Amino acid sequence: MNPIFGLLLLVVLFLIGFPVPYAIAGGAMFIMNFSTGMKWMSITSNMIGGVNSFTILCIPLFLLAGKLMNECGITDRLFKAARAIIGWVPGGLGHVNILASFIFAGMSGTAVADAAGLGQIEIKAMEDAGYDRDFSAAITASSSTLGPIVPPSMPLVVYGMVSGVSVGALLVAGVLPGIVIALCMAVLVTIYSIKRKYPRDKFVSWKQTSHDLVGGILPAFTPVIIILGIYTGIFTPTEAAAICVVYASFLGIFVYRELTLKRYWMVLKQTVVEAGPICILLAVSTLLGSVLIKANIPQTLIAGLMTVIHSKWTFLLLLNLAFLVVGMFMETVSAITILTPIIFPMAMAFGINGIHLGIMLVFNLMIGVISPPFGVVLFAVSKVGKLPMGRLIKALIPWFGVLLIALAILVIFPGLSTLVPSMMNLGTA
Repeated sequence: MNPIFGLLLLVVLFLIGFPVPYAIAGGAMFIMNFSTGMKWMSITSNMIGGVNSFTILCIPLFLLAGKLMNECGITDRLFKAARAIIGWVPGGLGHVNILASFIFAGMSGTAVADAAGLGQIEIKAMEDAGYDRDFSAAITASSSTLGPIVPPSMPLVVYGMVSGVSVGALLVAGVLPGIVIALCMAVLVTIYSIKRKYPRDKFVSWKQTSHDLVGGILPAFTPVIIILGIYTGIFTPTEAAAICVVYASFLGIFVYRELTLKRYWMVLKQTVVEAGPICILLAVSTLLGSVLIKANIPQTLIAGLMTVIHSKWTFLLLLNLAFLVVGMFMETVSAITILTPIIFPMAMAFGINGIHLGIMLVFNLMIGVISPPFGVVLFAVSKVGKLPMGRLIKALIPWFGVLLIALAILVIFPGLSTLVPSMMNLGTA
């Protein structure tokens, strides 16, 4: 039987609302049974192989570090520090919104955590200063896309596990792309601010400025620890995640004194609940990847594409369009675990760098999380900003344009994704 029927079964299961891990496993076993010579006993070994990895430990550890930071009142401190740095420029709080998200991304690694954690503080502060709510909510949603690009990034770790690309290289690869995205958004903020005469912060005092900067400098060291530790070879990505947990615990217990034993235990339970489904997805996606290769599906698709598409740029255009659509309907980690085994061999056949591919895919999916109809960040910002969904989507239209421009820059200039890993001798493939 043609293995494509297995992929069609997978799509049907998604459409009828079947749980994602069971849908993946069902599609994989259908293809395995009818299109490969694989034995049923190999199912267990394949799935265990997908999660029996030292590297995969960095997923729950980074999640735990981010949650511990959130419990320490970090969001307010970071916002005040960002405001002290850049609040005085035209449209100051708009730029503060972007900078705070960039820094907070180094702790949370997810867009939803950024939107929900910083969003309420950012939107209220901007409204109090005279910014309209539509603009405040739109920039909050847009800047949250930085979360999974700037290290650490949960989606990039998952992509690395599924594709085999160095997780260490991926963790630092998002630095320059994150800066490019932030600068593109800052340009639009400046245009809006001049056109609408948005206010800027007045200088209060050196004492208050210093106090706000000191309050945010310690948590901002988190991404620095990750990058320097990997660069110097002192520790691996997984060990970096463990160090971040220790650092977050130290700040919460001894510096800010806001982490009690009860709250710590609650954070641990939340981390296990969130990390479990990711590990299950990785296990079943490993099975699916093995089955697809055994059934020659990637090889067949590559051969078919080579006869129709003769240009790498045409392939990149179609790939980005496809993932923009996927991001509107599918959860990020699920999309990566399902589609990477199919997309990765094709991209390699067209000579696309694996690190560059990871940054592109994740950013595409991040644009998806703020896109209708099912963008999870849309719902989060609509709730914290108390703004109807229709108004929020309308306010986001210019920001979609800016994010697409940033995406085009990242696609056209792959060196933005590979420069930092290559400088740190972490590889560029």
